[in-house]
Amino acid sequence: MSNAKIYTILVLVMLAWGLNVTLLKIIVSNGDPLTLQSVRILLAGITVFIILFFMKQKLYVEKMPWKYILLGSFFGVICHHAFLAFGIQQTTATKTAIISGLSPLIVALIAVIFKDTIMTKSKLIGFILGGIGVLIAVVRDFRELFQWEIGDILVFLSFFLQAFSFIAIRRGTKTISPLLMTAYMLTIGSLILVISSILINPVGLNSFATNDFTFWSVFLMSAILATGIGHSLYNLCIKHIGTAESAIFVNLNTVFALVGATILLTESMSVQQITGTTIIIIGVLVGTSNIESIILKYRTQKLNMNVEGNVVIGEREEHEQKI
Repeated sequence: MSNAKIYTILVLVMLAWGLNVTLLKIIVSNGDPLTLQSVRILLAGITVFIILFFMKQKLYVEKMPWKYILLGSFFGVICHHAFLAFGIQQTTATKTAIISGLSPLIVALIAVIFKDTIMTKSKLIGFILGGIGVLIAVVRDFRELFQWEIGDILVFLSFFLQAFSFIAIRRGTKTISPLLMTAYMLTIGSLILVISSILINPVGLNSFATNDFTFWSVFLMSAILATGIGHSLYNLCIKHIGTAESAIFVNLNTVFALVGATILLTESMSVQQITGTTIIIIGVLVGTSNIESIILKYRTQKLNMNVEGNVVIGEREEHEQKI
C-alpha cells in the first residue's frame, strides 16, 4: 500500500475521531461515563468481529500473539479509557485537549526508546509544530498550563500508557491482521471495563434504559464508525508505516473537533483557533514530508552533476592537449 493511500486513510480516521469528540460529549452527559464508555467499546469490538466474519477471515489463528494482544488491551483500552473517564470528570476540556495534543510526541519518544522508529529532524519539527498549534487553538488562559490537579495527571496517564499499546500493536500485527488484533483488544479490554464499572456503580447500566433515539443514534455511530472501524484502520496504518509516523496525524483530531463543534454544536471558530489549526496542518505536512531524503536526493543530484561536469572538462582539456 502506498504512503499516499495510508495518509488518506489516516486523515479520514482523524476526521471520524475529531467528530467523535463532539459525539462523546453528548454520550457521557447522559449517564455514568465509565459504564457508557466500556459498553461503547465492547460494541466496537463486536462490530470488528462481525466485519471479520462477513469478510470470511479467520477469527482465530495458530500462534496468536497473546502477549501483545493482552498488552495492547491493557494499555490501550483498560488503562487509557479508565484513566480518561475519571480524569475528564476532574479537569477541564481545555486541559484534556492540551494533553491529548502532546500525546503524539509522547508516542514518538516511546517509539524511539523501543527502537520502533528513527526520530528525524522533520518528524521532530512536525510534532513540535503540532503541539504548539494545539496550544494556540485550545488555550485561552495560559495560566492554566501551570495549574495541575489530580484530573490532569489521570488524563496524562491515559495518553502516556496508551502509547505502549501502539508498540504492542506494531509487534502483534506482524503475526495477525490489524483487524483481528483490534477485535480482540477492544473486546477483552471492554469486558474487563464493563465488569469493573458494574462493581463500581451497579446502577450505571440504567443509563441505557432512560435514553431516547437521538442518544442511541449517536452512541451507535460513535461505537461502530469512530471506534470499531476507526481503530481498525488506524492499526492498519501502524502496521504499514510505524507508530510515530501514524501518531503525527493525531493532532488533526483537534482540527476536526473544532470543525465538528462549529457544524454540530453551532459554535464559532475564533482567529486564534484558525491560527492554531493552520499550524497543526503545517506540522503534519512537515512531519510527513521526509525533508532529509529530499535534501539528500538534491545533494546527490548536485554532486553527480558536478562529477559529470568535471569529467567533461577533463576530457576536453585532454583532447586539447593532444591537438
